[in-house]
Amino acid sequence: MKLSFDHLVHFLYRPPLEASDRLKKAGFHTVAGGRHESWGTYNSLSYFGLSYVEFLAVEFPDIAASAENPLVRQLVAEATVGEGMGQLAFRTDEIERWAERFEQRGYQVTGPLPGSRKREDGTFIQWKMLFAEGAEKQRRIPFLIQWDESDEARVNDLTRRGMIAPHENGSQEIAYIALATGNLDEAARDWQEWLGLVAGEEFADERLQAKCRRIQCDGADLLLCQPMGAGVTRDALSTRGERPFLIRFAGPGSSVHSAGIFGGNYEWSSI
Repeated sequence: MKLSFDHLVHFLYRPPLEASDRLKKAGFHTVAGGRHESWGTYNSLSYFGLSYVEFLAVEFPDIAASAENPLVRQLVAEATVGEGMGQLAFRTDEIERWAERFEQRGYQVTGPLPGSRKREDGTFIQWKMLFAEGAEKQRRIPFLIQWDESDEARVNDLTRRGMIAPHENGSQEIAYIALATGNLDEAARDWQEWLGLVAGEEFADERLQAKCRRIQCDGADLLLCQPMGAGVTRDALSTRGERPFLIRFAGPGSSVHSAGIFGGNYEWSSI
């Protein structure tokens, strides 16, 4: 069953457009997403083809507090942890089969759940979401999403609406998303067990001060990172646990730029 990376969810406890403004200053194209009226949340977005970053925040606390959606429950529960990258989503067109697979492997399954968002222009988009949870709570299984439209139709629609558009800093795609872990090999085994994604051989990344294994995936690679010493990976692991902490965008040139945005690390290359 094919999977593609869909999006990174960055949790905020402030209006999402504040994060968009930070990204715009770094040369990224961002847009207002809209409201999830039944969940009490709203978002802003930055697209790289169909892969994107979502800045998600609570707009109406009373509605969000009673939402059945596990992602919203995580957002609400982690307010004490603080802002930062919280979850990953992978796209599929076989969400029912994935639900069966998770159930057969003994995971607690929620969904597929219907989802929708009201855009700024009043139109709605719809999708389904699937969540799985195992006995090991240290690492969260990413959730799956199935959009009501085909990839081709979504690209055409998002481009027509100006949501997919060039980035001034030259960023063209998501190169990888780094995830902190306390045990590299265990994390690699989990990803293979969860989604059938296989990590490559171990290597040292001196800049991240981590030993890493790369998972290649359509839409964005993942970089599993175990700290080797003091640095950004150790800081992320100690403050926010085993979760995404850095996203790297690919573009022309070899000059690397970075920005810390509300608990997350954003990097891009340019001429």
